[in-house]
Amino acid sequence: MKILLDELFPDKKLQDLPPSDLRHWMFLESPKAGDIRGCVARLLEFADSQGVLDTDMLSRLKSKGYDQFISAIHELSIGEFLSSIGHIEWHPNGRDSRIGEFRLLTKNYESIFVEVKTIFESTEERRSDRNWDTIKEVVHQIASPFIINIEFIKLECEVVPGHFRPWVERQITNLKKDLKKKGQQQRLIFEDKAKNGSSVKVAVAFTRLHDDELPTRCSHTSGGFINLHNRVIEVIDSALNQLPNNQPTLVVIASKDWVGLGENSMMAAMFSLPKITYRLYTEPPRVEQQKDSDSSIHYDLQGIVQKTIRKRLSAVGLWHHKWTREPSGLLDVYHNPLAAKQIPFTVLKAPNVCQLIPKSEGIMEWVPNRPSD
Repeated sequence: MKILLDELFPDKKLQDLPPSDLRHWMFLESPKAGDIRGCVARLLEFADSQGVLDTDMLSRLKSKGYDQFISAIHELSIGEFLSSIGHIEWHPNGRDSRIGEFRLLTKNYESIFVEVKTIFESTEERRSDRNWDTIKEVVHQIASPFIINIEFIKLECEVVPGHFRPWVERQITNLKKDLKKKGQQQRLIFEDKAKNGSSVKVAVAFTRLHDDELPTRCSHTSGGFINLHNRVIEVIDSALNQLPNNQPTLVVIASKDWVGLGENSMMAAMFSLPKITYRLYTEPPRVEQQKDSDSSIHYDLQGIVQKTIRKRLSAVGLWHHKWTREPSGLLDVYHNPLAAKQIPFTVLKAPNVCQLIPKSEGIMEWVPNRPSD
């Protein structure tokens, strides 16, 4: 299978990839390039053993775009992980037959139909990232006694450095006179318009940090959390369209290698920002909590589990992929307490699996313990 790996990712092909394609860095420049190659080689061997290394899978792995590649990797790594729990029966034509990506067959339970989805950045999020990079570079070149916090209010176009920098410099000159004490803050609005009529609006908070003229530090306040949990809901709805009725169903979500998708987003999607009654702990994840800790969660049924169509959803899994030579990764499973077909938590009980399960009426609990965002 090493020959296949070299065929998929020869050095020349990787060097020709655009800088925006993460595979160039992953396979050639990353300190973990060896582990990444080992991980992909292992998954290719798994795919070959399962008979799913077909034309569709190979085309996704060799795709010119990173998104197709990483979605295929997630599909294979999740299949490999679940194969340690039961037998995997792949469905190459599942999209047309509403039977999911594959079925998980276990000894003591009926077949679980599994659909795998990868969440990518939206066009707005990618534009936000580009503008944030632009602003950071501009602000860091300006010496001031302030720290600046950025919040994007409206982003229909790109921030133009030649417009933003002089505006920031003017504000700093004026605010030096008004904000003389450490901790004093002023929030101002930067607005700009492109020739095509699209506009950008950015809230910029200046906080006096010190008296010295140093490179200006910059932070970013994002509204991405709300957008992200809505994206999770959209992805789950899309997955349900590819799963059968009256059968146990599991939607497993993975995300591209970027921040944000964790317990908070999943809880908001599943239970619409529930009333969390447990104390938050800072210990490493999957470490047994103290016996006297209250890890229960009271939820309000206002999220995805409230709608009738979503009663077809037995559970949602959040997959944490790891680029390692040996099989690894973590799976957090959020069970739907109103599912028509609930999956007993014992069916998915395995090392590196953490499950949020119904405990009693209106109460959910983590078994064995809480995951980490």
